[in-house]
Formats: sequence, structure tokens, C-alpha cells
Amino acid sequence: MASGTAGGRDYSLVELFAMKFVLADVLIIALLLLAGPIYAILATAVIVLGGLLLWYLAEGGGDEQAATESSASAAESDAAAAETDPVTTLQERYAAGELSDAEFEAKLDRLLEADERAADADVETANLSLERER
Repeated sequence: MASGTAGGRDYSLVELFAMKFVLADVLIIALLLLAGPIYAILATAVIVLGGLLLWYLAEGGGDEQAATESSASAAESDAAAAETDPVTTLQERYAAGELSDAEFEAKLDRLLEADERAADADVETANLSLERER
């Protein structure tokens, strides 16, 4: 569903159309009183065409917006997977059969020891890797 944001509030498409046509009524009445009926009719035509264009773009752009949102959610899930903690990554590798029991236990022990040393040194461990850099 298409929506717009103004002043920190999200407006639905129906609310946007309602606001547009209320403002259009005010403009048409002002033109009718101040400039004459020809200008009011021209303004009405422009406003109606603008409304149709807005509707067309909102309906046609919905598919692109859904594709954009799905690609954004896929990117967020990839980023979340990359940000998983090392213990979870280790467990996943063990569950996938990449590590033997001994390898898993050794890496887990090394990870826990590194976490304890980091905690003793007041170091943030969120960005630590499972593998030693060589």
C-alpha cells in the first residue's frame, strides 16, 4: 500500500487524495471568486488530471515498491546473518557437519576463553571472529 510521510506521520493513499481534493476545492473556489469561471475550470481540469496521474503512479509504482521492499528485506536478513554471534556460527557449522566433535569443542573452548579474557579487559566482543587471523 502506498503512503507518504509528512511531519513524521505516515498518510495512507486515501488520506493523501482527500487532502489533495480539499485543497483543490479551496483553490477552485478562490479562482472562481477572484479570477473568473474560465480559470476555475482550467484549474479543475489540471487538478483532476493531476489526481489521475497520482493514482496511476501509485498503482503502477506498487510493483516496483514491493520489489524494492523485498530486496531491502533480503539485504537486511543477509546483514543479520552476517552479524550473528560467533557461538551461533560455530553451532551452525557443527550442525552442517563442517566440524567434528573435537574441532567444535576446541573452537568453543577457545571462543569462551577469548570472551572471558575480553570481559576481564573490558573489550567489546561482538566483532570477534571464530578463526584466528594468521
